Amino acid sequence: MTQLSLIVNNKNNVDLLLKPIKDGDAITEASIFELIEKSEYTRLHTNIANIKNSIAELNDVLKPLQSGKFGREITYQVLERIDATISVSIEHDVMAASAEITASQGGKNLSAKAILEAAQASGVKKGFSKENLVKLAQLAAKEKPLTLVSLQIAMGKLAIKGKDAVINPLVESAQSRILRPKTRDDESVDMRDLGDIICVRVGDPLAEKIPLTLGENGYTVTATPLIAEPGNDVALVSGNGTEISSTNKNILVSKRVGLPKMIPNGMEVDEVYRVKNVTVGSGNINFTGSVIVEGDVNEGMKVIASGDVTVGGFVESAMIESGGDVTISGGIIGHKHDVETTKITDVKMSVSVNSKGNLYAKYCQYAQINCSKNMRIEKQLLHSLISVNGDLKVGSEEYSNGILIGGYIKAGKHVSAGSVGATAGSNTIISFENIINKLNDKMQDIESRIQFENDKTTELKIASDKLKKLPKSPANTEMLSKVISTYQFHAKRMGEVLFEKEAHESTMQTYMESVSIEATDKLYNGVQFILGNINDRTRKEYGPSKMTYKDRKIHINPIVNS
Repeated sequence: MTQLSLIVNNKNNVDLLLKPIKDGDAITEASIFELIEKSEYTRLHTNIANIKNSIAELNDVLKPLQSGKFGREITYQVLERIDATISVSIEHDVMAASAEITASQGGKNLSAKAILEAAQASGVKKGFSKENLVKLAQLAAKEKPLTLVSLQIAMGKLAIKGKDAVINPLVESAQSRILRPKTRDDESVDMRDLGDIICVRVGDPLAEKIPLTLGENGYTVTATPLIAEPGNDVALVSGNGTEISSTNKNILVSKRVGLPKMIPNGMEVDEVYRVKNVTVGSGNINFTGSVIVEGDVNEGMKVIASGDVTVGGFVESAMIESGGDVTISGGIIGHKHDVETTKITDVKMSVSVNSKGNLYAKYCQYAQINCSKNMRIEKQLLHSLISVNGDLKVGSEEYSNGILIGGYIKAGKHVSAGSVGATAGSNTIISFENIINKLNDKMQDIESRIQFENDKTTELKIASDKLKKLPKSPANTEMLSKVISTYQFHAKRMGEVLFEKEAHESTMQTYMESVSIEATDKLYNGVQFILGNINDRTRKEYGPSKMTYKDRKIHINPIVNS
């Protein structure tokens, strides 16, 4: 029988060696495969074509031989060692690169270093993960022959934009101080003790500018640098009574003894007038600067200040006018009126507060208030005439959990409270006329300009048509040219105004759909919602609800607390 064996050749592959002998069992592909299966070379790649060729050549050699005679030896390489191969791909944005390895078949595996070198040869220069290089090499070495194994091996770094410069206050304002009143030793709160913190001395630091940062540069996996965008700068603004420190350009200091007040990107210090109570004995106060009343403002008294007004106690049937914020730690209390039988807008309140800034008080009843910014009443707002350009909130700093009953409220955008209205059905009228009236005024101005341009273009068109019918002459031609030019000017202007009208209509619609009345606990019967010519009211009691406008209707939707 022909002898067959496997021997390693000088290429470290494996040859099939056949020693032909005439007669005996025939050598087939199956017997060669059985030999391979029993050998130590089962992981190598099998060259089936060479196996077929070896059998064909064996048969040719055996054919002329006499029985028992040997023929020449036949050698074919039938098993090959295939080394692992690698391909490297770079993402389209050049921020990541991956390697795909075809596992070896009895050949050499790729080391982490070899993977790194292959990636570098493919253009990957930066951002390599040593951990992933090692991991990929280990995974590919364990896989079945010719299995594909891929892993991300490099990652770029995005540039990180620098932080914007910010202005941090170093002192509290009167309002922030009063909203966090002093606690006594027995843990009770002294609402009348405003302390000395709100007053600063000459040279005291007021605000600090934290400079912008330049950010962190990044890179792609091909080592292209990504330059970071620096943060936005902001100038430290020195308001009245302040100056930039001579020793630190990023610190704002006080130039006077007074009341610190935040302004955009800085602070100012108002001169301060302090008084224990405003009574007949102290007289009315009219002060250029800020006023601190440690106690109450009594009935019939007036406090007028160009800056903030801070009251540690109550304002009772008195008048406050402030060019800044008004902060009242107690309440605003006026004389009671029979609002059930008298139209609320006909009532003249005995207490009035006018604030050009924000307004805060713990209670408010039977009062007339005008506030240019936002207004917050902590506990109860009852039967008052309110005009606030910003938002009205009845509740704590965190939650709208106070009580709003009755009155006529003109608000800018949002009104929120725990309960709105009352079981007795007291009329609570909430109107958003402050802003809608301004928007309507602008629309009327736009409409009048459209009418003007329309009249002009009509007039010029008639003039143009008449001139075209006149006999041609240099004078008539020149006049026609001027009329046409003027017509085109006004036609263009009308187009611009029509575009302005379209944009303003969109602004009005957006505003109207953004206003709301929110009751986080109860919305009672008799709450009236007025928005332009839309006027509706609640006719029953609701749980937590929100009133909004959409599609020319007032909608009442439940508030779902998560």
